[in-house]
Amino acid sequence: MRISAILLKGSASSSRWIARQSRDPYVKSRSGSGTGSNGQAAYRSRSSFKLVSIANKHPILVPGKTKTVIDLGAAPGGWSQVVANLLSKGKARKQNEHLKIFALDILGMEPIPGVEVIKGDFLSEEVRQQLREKTRKPYLSQNSEEMIGNEEYSARTDRQDDEEEGIVDCVLSDMMAPMTGNRTRDVGLSLQLCAAATVFARDTLKKAKKGDEIIKKDGGKKIWPGGNLVIKFFAHPDMDEFRSLELDPWFGKVVVEKPKESRSESSEAYWVCLGFKGDPATQ
Repeated sequence: MRISAILLKGSASSSRWIARQSRDPYVKSRSGSGTGSNGQAAYRSRSSFKLVSIANKHPILVPGKTKTVIDLGAAPGGWSQVVANLLSKGKARKQNEHLKIFALDILGMEPIPGVEVIKGDFLSEEVRQQLREKTRKPYLSQNSEEMIGNEEYSARTDRQDDEEEGIVDCVLSDMMAPMTGNRTRDVGLSLQLCAAATVFARDTLKKAKKGDEIIKKDGGKKIWPGGNLVIKFFAHPDMDEFRSLELDPWFGKVVVEKPKESRSESSEAYWVCLGFKGDPATQ
C-alpha cells in the first residue's frame, strides 16, 4: 500500500475519533465542559463514570462501612476522585472520619484531596510491600487508651490483631497494559495484571468472620461481609477459567459488569467480587 494511502486512512480514522470524542457526554464531563448522564461533577477521566455506575449497582463503597480503599492503576486519578466523593462528601463525611484512600500508579498524578498518591510499579514486590505496610499502620495512637477507656482500647486492640491478615475494605483495579495489537500477547498481559491484583487483594482485604451475616440495606441491596474487589479484564476464554479458579471460591459473590459507560466496541468488562471469604481450603 502506498504511504499516501496509509496517511489518508489514518487521517480519516483520526477525524472519526475526534468526532466521537466531541459527542461523548462522559468526555465532556471529564474535561469539565459538561455534566455526566446523571449530572455528576466533572472528573479527571472518562472511566470515572464506569466506577460510578458500578458503585450505584453494587455495594462496593458504603459510607460508614468502607474505611480503607486501594486504587491500582489510578492515574490520572478519576477513580480515586469518585471514591473520595462517595465516601467523604456531605453526610458521608461524619461516617468516615478515618477514611484512607491510597492511589497507586507508575505514572505521576496531581494531588487529590483526601487521597494519598503513591508513584510506583505495582508489579514490583518492593512497591506492593510498601503499600501493604501503609494499610497496616497501627489502628490506635499512643494516647488512645487514655482517650477511649481501658475496655474499648482492649476491644479495639483485639480487633486490630484479628485483622492483621487484612484490613482493606475495597481494592479497585482499572489497570491496563499497553496494547500491542497482538491479541494473544495483549490477553496474556491483561491476565498478568488481573492475577497480580487478585493475589494482592487476598493478602490485604478484610476477611468475613465466621457467623457474619449478609446485611440488607434499604432498597434490597445486599452488603456482603468481608472486603470487595473490582478488576478490569478483557473478554477471553482464559479469563473465564481464571474467574472459576481464582475468584469464585474466594468471594461470596462474583459478577461480570460492563457499565453502560464502556464503549460498545470494547471487549473490556469488570469482575465485581463481593464478600472476601479467605482461602477456600480453610473455609
